[in-house]
Amino acid sequence: MRQGLPLALTHLVGFLEKHGLSTCGLFRVGGTVLRQYELRKCFDRGGFPKMNVEDVHSSAYVLKHFLRTLPGGLIPEPFMIELLKVFKMFRLSKRHKAVKKILDTIPEENYNILCLLTFFLSRVAAASHANRMTTTNLSIEFGPIIFHVPQGPTKLEEEEMCISFTEYMLDNLRHLLPNIYPQASAINTAGDAVSEAEEDFTPKKCVQQVLLAETSSKPAKIGRLGRLRRRFLHFWQKFGSRNGRCKVEPSGAGDVQ
Repeated sequence: MRQGLPLALTHLVGFLEKHGLSTCGLFRVGGTVLRQYELRKCFDRGGFPKMNVEDVHSSAYVLKHFLRTLPGGLIPEPFMIELLKVFKMFRLSKRHKAVKKILDTIPEENYNILCLLTFFLSRVAAASHANRMTTTNLSIEFGPIIFHVPQGPTKLEEEEMCISFTEYMLDNLRHLLPNIYPQASAINTAGDAVSEAEEDFTPKKCVQQVLLAETSSKPAKIGRLGRLRRRFLHFWQKFGSRNGRCKVEPSGAGDVQ
């Protein structure tokens, strides 16, 4: 863990942000079984596998596997029950406030991962003209992963509701989660992808930059949102500096509640 996030997760998200956003069928094509096994084995041993553009589908599968195997699910069952209840009960005008109130109470580690994942998926959806992964398609893939619906006679019905809720969440992030994700994007254009096709994603540099950000940052003075904002600003500044395009300007102190 670094800055409240698993390094394996930030490593995978960073790689897919750099190389996978324009890949058609991202998260629907699993890659090769052998490569999936190699990547998982390396992460399980605490390492960081060297990946290139040919590993996009396999690394996307490993990201889904990581989330699927989180004990209790990314959003634990008690919170899932409450979220689905207010999702069904309230109209859109009142739903945002009720859902946000519940999301703000989930465990901090889960909250960190949820913020990173959902805003990353919003970037994937923003490139749906190239990858064909709209928020609807992403919800079908990630709804049953974010929520671990227990076995029972209503499992299929509840999974459908989880998919619908995930789509609602992705379509309304600015109302539901704090604005801690930089607006400037590190998305590669098609031309950039071609020019960088031979460049490997270097995990050593990734770890060094995360460690540097951790040691140079000062603790937030006000609450969890301040800490989260600082974590994600440092994390995405790293990728902006690699591409030379992404500038992240920290928000004023008055934005942190």
